[in-house]
Amino acid sequence: MVFLAILVSLNKGDNSSAPKANPKVVVEGNNNAVNLCHDKEIKTALVQIQKKLETLERKMSILANPGRCNFDFESGIHDWKKNGTAFNTQPTYGDNPTARNRGQPANQQGDWWIGGAENRPSKAAPAGRVQGDGPQGTLTSPSFKITGKHISFLIGGGCDIKTVRAELIVGHKVVRSATGKCSETMTRKVWDVHAYVGQKAHVKLVDFSSGGWGHINFDDLKGDISCV
Repeated sequence: MVFLAILVSLNKGDNSSAPKANPKVVVEGNNNAVNLCHDKEIKTALVQIQKKLETLERKMSILANPGRCNFDFESGIHDWKKNGTAFNTQPTYGDNPTARNRGQPANQQGDWWIGGAENRPSKAAPAGRVQGDGPQGTLTSPSFKITGKHISFLIGGGCDIKTVRAELIVGHKVVRSATGKCSETMTRKVWDVHAYVGQKAHVKLVDFSSGGWGHINFDDLKGDISCV
């Protein structure tokens, strides 16, 4: 289990004439420490702490619910199958469209998501870099079992469902599909899957376009599914 420790120390001045030290906050967690002396840095640290707590909450949820599917890309796409080159630089770190002043925030869940035109596969990679719409390919999830009425996800990018889309495949047959709105901003889409309860399925992301808006954005697949 991961513990997050926050140590706060204030250097209080005395009555002497010696210069008083600035208040200092020390934040420790995940084997790192940050010394902070300004309000802006403190606010930044609090955001980092919140993200660490959210990550810890997700990990604890997975441990408490071993059948829970982990399709938010916060741990990468190692179990997803890639064909072609469209998804070679995925997942994408951070709100890369905003980093290049696109004016269309990604609206991703967490830090990592599938951005078909993006090229920021690590925190160290330059923010705002893109690979464009040229590459084509598919990205297919591991199989899961449908256990209830609904599946939802975030989707954005291109809007031509003939060439860029997300597919729900049950028994080797595409039973649901969705595409974006020609915007980098992802919105929540819900599929009614009650007719397939008890069956195994997977989701495939399709990018068969190299033209304008020839990419798909995707994140946070969840709902009435089990990965046992």
